[in-house]
Amino acid sequence: MDEKKIHLTGRVDQAVRDYFQENPAENLIIAKNLMDIFIQKEIFKKDHRAGSPIRNLLRELDAENKLNLLKHCKVVRKSANRNWYFERGN
Repeated sequence: MDEKKIHLTGRVDQAVRDYFQENPAENLIIAKNLMDIFIQKEIFKKDHRAGSPIRNLLRELDAENKLNLLKHCKVVRKSANRNWYFERGN
């Protein structure tokens, strides 16, 4: 994983942390539902295919066994696909 992806991952983690600080009643959110925030913070340029940019990043992190870089990431593995969530930390 290159330096640019690690930096991008850190920015996503910060945005998710900020989201949970600003929304104390929220404990779990589907990753693609934060795309507007990621675009607003200029982490991703645009959303296409309902959250494809964040899903692609999460898949890449998963393939490289680096999901631990995102403290709030939760994955639900099914037989054919994966569902990506962010959840409030303890």
